[in-house]
Amino acid sequence: MILGDICLTLAFIFALFSSLLFFVGAKDKEKFLGAGRKTYYIFLFFTSLATFYLLYLFLTHHFEVEYVYGYSSSDLPLFYLISSFWAGQEGTFLLWLFFGAILGIFPLKRSGIYKGYVMGFYLLVQIFLLTLLLKKSPFSLLTWFPAEGRGLNPLLQDFWMVIHPPIIFIGYAALAIPFSYALAALFRDKYEDWVRFALPWVALSCLTLGSGIFIGGYWAYKVLGWGGYWGWDPVENASLVPWLLCIALVHGLLLEKTKGSMRRTNFLLAILCFLLVLYATFLTRSGVLGDFSVHSFADLGINAYLILFMLFFTLFSFGLFIFRLSGIRYVEATKNLLSGEFLIFLAITFLSVSAILVLLGTSAPIITKLFGQASNVSTAYYVNTQLPLGIIIASLLGFAPFLGWKEIRWKDFKKAVIPVLVISSFLTILSFVLKASIFVYLIFMFVSFLALVGNLIALLKRTKAGLKFLGGYLTHFGVGLMLVGIITSSGYSRSVKINLPEKESKEAFGYKFTYLGMEGDTLLLNPEENQKNALKVEVEKSGKSFITRPRFYFSQYNQSYMRVPYIKVNLLNDLYLAPLELKEGDETGGNLFTIKKGETKEIEGYTITFVGFDISSHEMGEGMSVGAILEVTHEKEKMILTPTVVMEGVEEDEARSMVHLPGGKDHMVLEKIDADRKMVMLNLLLEKEEQAKNLLVLEVSKKPLINVLWLGTVLIMAGLLITTYRRTKEIKATKNSS
Repeated sequence: MILGDICLTLAFIFALFSSLLFFVGAKDKEKFLGAGRKTYYIFLFFTSLATFYLLYLFLTHHFEVEYVYGYSSSDLPLFYLISSFWAGQEGTFLLWLFFGAILGIFPLKRSGIYKGYVMGFYLLVQIFLLTLLLKKSPFSLLTWFPAEGRGLNPLLQDFWMVIHPPIIFIGYAALAIPFSYALAALFRDKYEDWVRFALPWVALSCLTLGSGIFIGGYWAYKVLGWGGYWGWDPVENASLVPWLLCIALVHGLLLEKTKGSMRRTNFLLAILCFLLVLYATFLTRSGVLGDFSVHSFADLGINAYLILFMLFFTLFSFGLFIFRLSGIRYVEATKNLLSGEFLIFLAITFLSVSAILVLLGTSAPIITKLFGQASNVSTAYYVNTQLPLGIIIASLLGFAPFLGWKEIRWKDFKKAVIPVLVISSFLTILSFVLKASIFVYLIFMFVSFLALVGNLIALLKRTKAGLKFLGGYLTHFGVGLMLVGIITSSGYSRSVKINLPEKESKEAFGYKFTYLGMEGDTLLLNPEENQKNALKVEVEKSGKSFITRPRFYFSQYNQSYMRVPYIKVNLLNDLYLAPLELKEGDETGGNLFTIKKGETKEIEGYTITFVGFDISSHEMGEGMSVGAILEVTHEKEKMILTPTVVMEGVEEDEARSMVHLPGGKDHMVLEKIDADRKMVMLNLLLEKEEQAKNLLVLEVSKKPLINVLWLGTVLIMAGLLITTYRRTKEIKATKNSS
């Protein structure tokens, strides 16, 4: 719509002017800084107006707007209608811009001597996003006026879609702030105070990106039905890599703040965190991973702009860093093994190595294409590279609570850590008794228990210091829990596939399963009405039973079957029921199936091709006869058959809808017609009298201690929230010129 494009254009103009004014005013020219501040608020106004206008277009069903048409429909509930805003690329870019504009208010008010350069560089990021939006606007109009929208992908019609993308994009927007502080400090050649300003934003980015990653994992587990929560998909990894470096940066900034070391490394990490966000954007938005990722977006024609901005920010930031490198004071980190400083140095090193290895695997399709055929790495690559690193990092987490900033004597360290080693060993032996027998998994469990127990003891000892000082210990305790949950739920998960004829029972894992039939419309021909279909499965154990309702339906949007699992949450495990296939029978021994025009199917020894429709008037008067022209081959005998349905109002002459198949024994019935999709439903009636039952193929899994994993992620986020709050309060407590 014209108003939306006008808002984006004006936002671009004022962002450009504001950036220039801040750069000019950076050398203590308050008049220009004041003008830049006012211009920034105008940029914020037009950005917000464009954002809320697009939301209004979604809520009022303006399907003449291409983006609204492509991702919404009038039957969507309010929450899903709102989440349609960020279901596609254009909307996510606008959401990212909006969050960036809002977050920019804070460094605008509180940046000390860095303000001019910080805001100047920060606005360059917003100009980058505005350029993409002006190139591919979410307000573009269709050349026609549809009465209804295409709808929202059923996989996205979930509560987590409402909050997952916004959280991720808050993290992306927030990472531009420490990047801007780093550039400002390098540009001014003043390095003493930038850490204090950047640290809360790095902590916030860790919090939001981590929350988005964990929510995405839970969403996949809950909705997709494959039983896992992390598939090492390249698009999933695109958020993981900057998050790992962001965690490394938090620890590096703490070292610099406390000891003065790691300054060069911190500048490098601050730059890389943001550049990897741009790279993640390129990977997910350019279409380069279209053949390797189920999450990748299609190419919108903005690849040249993405590459151009990546090159600009990369060359400028690294060029500035290299130019200033010799003037950045170098303080060597201690090499004393029994110090918290050295332990943090090791953690930063191994987190960075982990990020690099994930980045290489994620970039494999691009790298291999340079030398020939593009290919992806297998999941085994990530397991083999990350498992050893996970063991090392968990070990460091276990020892960290007993090593302070000051050096500690070996005698004191040994006295503090022996109880933790004993408890962790006992828990590992208990795991072995409970059938955890794989050696490398036992090692992983031991170091995970080490991190868990060590940080729990530290938490309990330091509760008197106050909640705001417990963020790090709580986060590390959560990591220990999460690692235990990961190794038990993935390494010791058990699955079995069972065939369940309707009204018959089968057993698995001590449970008895009985398929009771389907709730809802037929799977095959009415996808508009069957999205809430549920398969009723009775589960019985120890004389107690309950009804589960995994969902299984045909999606017209995806032109495929959707399978939504049912999860029974228990204290020590999840019972995970995933429907794989539903074979529908018929009381007369029939075989219901759908077939599209031009399609060929083999059913019960018959080869059937749907040639097209036959439409003629009713011979006896008004009405219409609609037939399906079929080419049927059986045992080298071929026939052209036309089963029909005669329509007179709402009545159908079923006697004329049955035809004899080659051989003369079996029959075919035309059950339903879907002319819009050029599809028909046919029923193959066999001569045999035995009744064919509906058959559900169900995958039953037990996920041991998976809820320990989810609890761990919640505690990690709680700890990061406390850390973010504490570091933000430190800025407020320190007087600085604004």
